[in-house]
Amino acid sequence: MKLTKIAALAVCAATFWGCTQAEITQPPVLVTPNNAADAVGLDVYARPRSRGNPVPAFRGQNTVQVRTFGPTSDGGRAELSGVQCALDSGVYKATFATPANVVVPDYGPNSPALFVRCTHNDTSGSVTATTVNLTAQQRNASAAGTGLLGAIIIGAVNEANRDNLNDDFGYNPIVVQLRN
Repeated sequence: MKLTKIAALAVCAATFWGCTQAEITQPPVLVTPNNAADAVGLDVYARPRSRGNPVPAFRGQNTVQVRTFGPTSDGGRAELSGVQCALDSGVYKATFATPANVVVPDYGPNSPALFVRCTHNDTSGSVTATTVNLTAQQRNASAAGTGLLGAIIIGAVNEANRDNLNDDFGYNPIVVQLRN
């Protein structure tokens, strides 16, 4: 039996995260604009856009899951809960404890990179997450079970059909690895 790319990713994720993930019990965390005078709600570019400035188009909101993994008292590694983190995009920020769902504005392919830094006891870690084309990821996942030639053909067709104006963009789940 052949493992498809999706199945392989699921196996990797299950191995990496273990069979169970910590439950996210807190409400979604909203980001805070760095310049509140330019923001309307979650849209940090609303006022500059209304003045005709060339800023990214607001498409709504996305939810980004953030989790932390680090050393345990028994010498292993596992998901850690209650780890304090700070997220910064340059135009908005948030502080929260993991695991968390963070609500961020959606600017499509112009969404900023997210820098997340977490600290817990004597460990810390950081990661930068960039926006990804979720529509293309979904198309590519569909092509994974078609074999090599099918995947190449579908990949070429998908690339030709890419549309930054209409495709959905967002962030993959963010995993911060804590180290000493």
